Amino acid sequence: MPALKNPRHEAFAQALVDGLPAYKAYVEAGYKAHDGDASRLRRKAQVQARISELLEELAEKKLVTRESLAAEIDQGIVLAHKTEQSASVISGAMAKAKLFGLEAPTRNLNVNLSGTFNQLTDDELRFEVASMINEARAVKGTPPIALPAKKEEKDNG
Repeated sequence: MPALKNPRHEAFAQALVDGLPAYKAYVEAGYKAHDGDASRLRRKAQVQARISELLEELAEKKLVTRESLAAEIDQGIVLAHKTEQSASVISGAMAKAKLFGLEAPTRNLNVNLSGTFNQLTDDELRFEVASMINEARAVKGTPPIALPAKKEEKDNG
């Protein structure tokens, strides 16, 4: 739908889409303020149709995509380079990496230290510590270390 034939109706519709309340949009469009006239104009079918069309156009322009966000980040990085703000350059690069899923995954490791270690023998303590280290290594994706033999295993072997 092209612009409304009446330029004041078009100005009114555009002012509403820009966020003005109807009574202010009415005055902005060149009308004299009068109770209820803004509401009447807003209810006209052609004005309602034009407002809907303008809102759809605005929504298309404001559509946020991964690419549009990346472009904004790139603009920020360029500006940060120009102003020699290295921390901002790094932040922008990290934001872009996160946007595209290139960041290193974070892993949580919970280690239960509620045991009574003072009751363990030295060999048992070494075994427990090595086991905890291997749990951490497994989370990081590194191979485990050899576990020291427990005292019972030494006696039996």
